[in-house]
Amino acid sequence: MGGIILPRRMFLWSMSVIYLSAFVSLYVQIPGLYGNSGLLPARWRLRYSGKSLWEQLWTSPSLLWLGPHLGLDTHTCMELLCLLGAALSLAATLIEAFRDSVVFFCLWALYMSMYQVGQVFLYFQWDNLLLETGFLCVLVAPLTVVRGSSSVRDHDGVTFWLVRWLLFRLMFASGVVKLTSRCPTWWGLTALTYHYETQCIPTSLAWFAHQLPVWWQKLSVVGTFFIEIAVPPLFFSPLRRLRIASFYLQILLQVLIILSGNYNFFNLLTIALCLSLLDDQHVYFWICKPYQTIHRESWLWSWLVYIVELMVWAFLVFATILCFDLQIDIQKKSITSSTAFTYHQFNQFLRL
Repeated sequence: MGGIILPRRMFLWSMSVIYLSAFVSLYVQIPGLYGNSGLLPARWRLRYSGKSLWEQLWTSPSLLWLGPHLGLDTHTCMELLCLLGAALSLAATLIEAFRDSVVFFCLWALYMSMYQVGQVFLYFQWDNLLLETGFLCVLVAPLTVVRGSSSVRDHDGVTFWLVRWLLFRLMFASGVVKLTSRCPTWWGLTALTYHYETQCIPTSLAWFAHQLPVWWQKLSVVGTFFIEIAVPPLFFSPLRRLRIASFYLQILLQVLIILSGNYNFFNLLTIALCLSLLDDQHVYFWICKPYQTIHRESWLWSWLVYIVELMVWAFLVFATILCFDLQIDIQKKSITSSTAFTYHQFNQFLRL
């Protein structure tokens, strides 16, 4: 794996921005959701039964237990913690020195405190993903408060690899669960003919996407399965161009979702995870700066790598064509598709 200094910095900055949006968004909603007259008052979740502070923290780890000791009610304490989280994440966004392991631990602890009393409004997939990714940030971020330097450490490659592993679990599971749920719309490749008009908060572009012909909607479902199931194993490929290509495919999917629907910071968080697929060499390519490699590959090795990469993509495309019976209909000027495997066969594939 190549250098990861720049991708790691980009990842930590992205997480700072996402934390900032999460805390600010939650802060403005606290009165209506968790206030004393809100939909689900948070004080109901923190019942003081006479236990010691440590017992309360062990039962439900939340800094909100400190509220009564500071003379604050639950509602006010939530607002205070959100403001503190927003201030820390803003500092981390603007100043690299604040993208520290200790700061990210504080951000994680603050959001976990909110999560403990958030009830159904904080039980979404993106809240759980933010907590898991945020905990990884504690491991990925440098410990500048103690060491006084953000230089590269020997184990940085391992901790950043954990981010890639989380991305794989997220994307592969997202694709697999669509089929293991036995939902007839996913198996029939018609899910997107309903998705745009039934999602919670569609964008204006969702209306136009809904007007696309059915054959295109079905082909889009096939593309979704390709990106979410077939591509994720390439995250761990020793061939960097396969990883880079998988990065762009994941970004394409996330951007299309953002354009057609509002899922809070979920897609931005997924894009941040995708940064773990990059290396310094590719980031230098983005900013048009030369990158000096230590070892230069021979022309024979380069050609062998190209051939292997072409074979991998040819195999994935061919397998997709077979699995979804893709055929070009010249008369109708369309591409027909249908699921050509059974639920049992798919389960057998997952057990490999």
